[in-house]
Amino acid sequence: MVKKYWFLFLVFIFAGCAQIEGFFHEEETSTILLLYTNDEHGHIYENDGWYKAVALYEMWEDEEKNCKNCAVVKLSGGDNYTGTAVSTFFKGVSTAEVMGLLGYRVSALGNHEFDFGERELKNNAKTANMQYISSNVVSKEMKNLFDPSTVIYAGNEKILFVSAITEEVKRISMAQPFVESTIAKPENTVPNAIAKENADLNIIVAHESHKEAKTWVSSLPQKPLIVFTAHDHKEAHSEENGVLFIQNAGYLPSYAKVLIEKKGKNSKVMHAEIVPLKREIELKSTGSLEMKKTIDKYLALLEKETGQTLISAGKPLKTPALQKLFACSMLRSFPEYDAAFSNPGGFRDSIKAGDVKKSDILSIFPFDNFIVTATVQGEDLIFDIEKSENAYCGVTKKNKKWFVGNEEIDKSKTYKIVTTDFVYQGGDGYRFTDSQGITTSVSWRTPLENYLIESSKKGWNLEKACEKLVRE
Repeated sequence: MVKKYWFLFLVFIFAGCAQIEGFFHEEETSTILLLYTNDEHGHIYENDGWYKAVALYEMWEDEEKNCKNCAVVKLSGGDNYTGTAVSTFFKGVSTAEVMGLLGYRVSALGNHEFDFGERELKNNAKTANMQYISSNVVSKEMKNLFDPSTVIYAGNEKILFVSAITEEVKRISMAQPFVESTIAKPENTVPNAIAKENADLNIIVAHESHKEAKTWVSSLPQKPLIVFTAHDHKEAHSEENGVLFIQNAGYLPSYAKVLIEKKGKNSKVMHAEIVPLKREIELKSTGSLEMKKTIDKYLALLEKETGQTLISAGKPLKTPALQKLFACSMLRSFPEYDAAFSNPGGFRDSIKAGDVKKSDILSIFPFDNFIVTATVQGEDLIFDIEKSENAYCGVTKKNKKWFVGNEEIDKSKTYKIVTTDFVYQGGDGYRFTDSQGITTSVSWRTPLENYLIESSKKGWNLEKACEKLVRE
């Protein structure tokens, strides 16, 4: 009988101790704020006077002030640099400096990160003080430029950021490092990175679309809390089987913020939203003033080097008309050829009313492509023209049939065409079966720039220049 009560007494004592220990040692709670952008493409400033990077700085400054006792991590989904003239002309250095001032810690490796070369990417990463990650690009030559993943300690929490790039990168990028690399399936590389670190939080930053990412994320043995996506420039915000997917539109119109609460071993997304950037800046802080000063420095240098006015536009030029103007300017430079065409994805900006400057053409065509003259079979010509939206010239469509001049295209006949090296090398899935091509030393911007200058000397504005060229 005494043994029985002694046993109950011990149970009572141990239970009481456990309650007392729980009282004095409650589970720690951490709050983490993630601030995210993707596909910035150098849009730190717009030609209409919108200082996007300054607006972002001021809004993130407020986010940090309003989130009491939060650990803050800023990250990107990749494709940071190629785009606007103020970024492209300086090979991304201007954007890298701005991203450093904004405090980015990590970025996914995007398909445009190598547009200026490996050395420039390395320098830009150093300037931005930002680490690039990608788990599924297998390349011995590039191993010193990025890691599969990275760990960031936010307060007491160990957060693993692991990345993957779209598998189509070899088709859409002519950057040599990607062409010579193996792009593995993310579902084969991401789990290894997650298992290796045993982190408190697992977060994926993928340079691929929400639609692509959710297909393989669902098969992961250990699910991440959040998947930040990118690449297709479309805004997305959804939850799939307990995983948050979030993505901004391209060219920095907004940012995503995600607030996480971690209590003990349990993590939960408390709030997530996509926040539009404000247009007006306040310049109330030292950091905000420094940001504007930095952008103005590069704008002044850009104006000095590329501020030449080519022609005047009475009104904005819509994208279909711009595509046609570009293709016809190429064909005009090579009049002995039958047709010219290019990929719609190469057009990255538009022409606005007012003076059209050389820097505007650089913003529209930021990539360093060259013109290629080639021969192509009629069957491939029809296929390629139909991929080009309005970016073609020299051919017409009548009653669902394609014509060169007054002659219907013969699928078995060979035609002489003008295009860009990106398109000719198979970018965006263009076809050149049994084709013979020559890469010229002519930049793809040159024919359009020359035509606009010549038109301006004749007293024409942009509208008349378009009308005259398309009719020729």
